[in-house]
Amino acid sequence: MDSLLNRRQPSGFERFIENPLLFLTRKAYYFGAHRLLSCPTSSSSPIRIVVISDTHNHHGELSPLPPGDILIHAGDLTQSGSPEELRSALQWLEGQPHPHKIFIAGNHDAALNMPETSTLLQPFPSLVYLNESSHTINIQGRTLHIYGSPLTPKHGSWSFQYPRNKAEQANWTNIPRNTDVLVTHGPPAHHADGGSGCAALLEELWKVRPRLHVFGHIHAARGVEDVAWSDAQAAYERICSAKGGWWDFFVILLKSLCRRDVLGTTLVNAASLGGFRDENRRNAIVVDI
Repeated sequence: MDSLLNRRQPSGFERFIENPLLFLTRKAYYFGAHRLLSCPTSSSSPIRIVVISDTHNHHGELSPLPPGDILIHAGDLTQSGSPEELRSALQWLEGQPHPHKIFIAGNHDAALNMPETSTLLQPFPSLVYLNESSHTINIQGRTLHIYGSPLTPKHGSWSFQYPRNKAEQANWTNIPRNTDVLVTHGPPAHHADGGSGCAALLEELWKVRPRLHVFGHIHAARGVEDVAWSDAQAAYERICSAKGGWWDFFVILLKSLCRRDVLGTTLVNAASLGGFRDENRRNAIVVDI
């Protein structure tokens, strides 16, 4: 049992032997990503966004959240999804000092999938709840369009899920094209997703290209990634989906030698819990846009 709970991660050599193309592709893509993407500096003051996800009732154990203009929680505030759990999490969220506080549901938040949801939310007027809907914020002379959706591919019998082979039921095409900040509970395919992201969501991201995309759901894949919507990224995603080959790898190598300024998208998997048994508590992530 101890060897199961504390199993060793495969070494780099073992990952290379298992799939040489994928191993080398990831090394080349992430090495070159910083050269492909160098976001131009905005002439206006940056907006500081504090993002967190997957607190699962452990919000009281977290370190104080960093200050910022906007606080976003990307779902799974609760564990079993009871109204009592939800009230506790929302009380904590409303108590934060950020001027704007936005949240969506996750698959564990069953109380937000009940007819009495509006009644549960009434005591928390400072919170903005998004459920396949948008919210506009005017801040520091700028306007931000924020869209949120709780939907994730089906796994078990949780809430807010759609069949993985019927991703059209997630309504990703309803994401407005002017979205600046996208909040979904689940990740897009091949980016901070642990191999479990949604390909249809990624396809829509190529069209919308928000400035920031916040998600969680896959605790072990927590991290921040900048994407430039480039030929190299497309080649990387083809290899990750087993549709590409060595030619795509050489495209990544070639494009990595280039340097160009592109206003891309920052992807953030902000899952708070981590570790094999979710024993770790990880702080919120701060992004300036």
